[in-house]
Amino acid sequence: MSGRWKSKKKPPALDARFDFDDYEILRAFLDEVAEEADRLDHHPNISFGRDRVSIIIYSTSDELSDIDHALAKAIDDGYDKVTKNEADLNLS
Repeated sequence: MSGRWKSKKKPPALDARFDFDDYEILRAFLDEVAEEADRLDHHPNISFGRDRVSIIIYSTSDELSDIDHALAKAIDDGYDKVTKNEADLNLS
């Protein structure tokens, strides 16, 4: 899990913001988040604008659990994947 995630205690949650230069890359990221949330059956709250996505993962228990951290890591991996693809496209 990257350092962009901030932990909250009441209610227990993780939140992060992701910035984008390209709306199409942002949309690809949202698709990645949806796939991972479905795979883990743990769905975050998401808000987004043209160049940013804010995500809050609320724990379903009294404290943050492994599933919360697993989802945050999967979201980070999705961000790395779509931004790497963007960088590869810019090199072409």
